[in-house]
Amino acid sequence: MMPDGSRSVETLLKFLKFAGMEGLINPAVARARRNAVEQLAAELSEEEREDVMRIDVDELASRFHKLEGSSIRMEALSLYAERFRMALVDFLAWSEDPAGFHSVGGEQRRATPRGSLTPEQEVAERITLESTENPSNIIPIQLRSDETVYVANLPLDLSADEADRIARVVRAFAQDNGSDEPEGDA
Repeated sequence: MMPDGSRSVETLLKFLKFAGMEGLINPAVARARRNAVEQLAAELSEEEREDVMRIDVDELASRFHKLEGSSIRMEALSLYAERFRMALVDFLAWSEDPAGFHSVGGEQRRATPRGSLTPEQEVAERITLESTENPSNIIPIQLRSDETVYVANLPLDLSADEADRIARVVRAFAQDNGSDEPEGDA
């Protein structure tokens, strides 16, 4: 992938995928940044989608927080905003000079360069990166009329014991203030 002059959000997302796959950015960091961009991009205007230079990340995060009805925790929103900012800085630096590109986060030093992975590791990495584009492995669960949570990456051979283990982890986050569950159902 070479810069084509486009500064759209779509090109930014393609860059993050490319950078993660080619070892320009640590693949986990690239995935986290893609996720942040995808989350916040829902609130972008058409002009911002076409030119990422128009994006004020702080203002975008503020719009996202207001429109999401404050359902997202501030710590998570701050993390999304920081990852979005880092993604923009890297994308613009790469667009200006792909041959001299160095990630701002220093992740490149920790990234595993292409060719040093075993074939199995490369396949696993590619599947993980491609799964971020294909949300078919993400299961939405509507909790309330205005609240949906998502469960991802459940194995096809999930056992009942493993499902119970997941349920226990989720229960640990529950507040005990007016449960909708009938008594005796735990």
